[in-house]
Amino acid sequence: MGFQKLFFLFLFFLFVGLSSSSPSYIKDDVFEARIQTGRALLQQQGNCPIDFERENYTIITSQCKGPNYNSTICCNAFKQLACKHAKELNNVQNGCAVTMFNYINLYGKYPPGLFSNMCKEDKEGLDCKNVIQPQVKNEEKKSNSTRGNQSSTILMVITTLLMIIMMLSI
Repeated sequence: MGFQKLFFLFLFFLFVGLSSSSPSYIKDDVFEARIQTGRALLQQQGNCPIDFERENYTIITSQCKGPNYNSTICCNAFKQLACKHAKELNNVQNGCAVTMFNYINLYGKYPPGLFSNMCKEDKEGLDCKNVIQPQVKNEEKKSNSTRGNQSSTILMVITTLLMIIMMLSI
């Protein structure tokens, strides 16, 4: 009789542990298009094929910090973001450049004209061949979500084992 209670107790904690851990997959509906509100109005200036609303602006905001903006650091950070879209940004008809600068200023709260005044290389514009990519530490490359899943599962197993030991000692 004691073994049967112990077995059901173990199963209970096992199911609770598995149900409380974070999922290790992404649902398909995450990738479906949704109607955007709010700042999505910035995206509708022209026919820009790039969704600048979803661009990662931490490339710039993590490196280019004020109040004394370093032109070398800020311009390189700007080029890391902009050079991958150089063809679209150079087309003045599609509004991509305006949209991108609106989002840069929205997320970075930079003074107006900061990048256009600081980042000048030659009459052709910015040279995208000499973009220096930031070095990423090995710790930053690892995903914290997998660590969280592992630690919650381990915690549940330890809790279950402690409960079993306590039940046996009674």
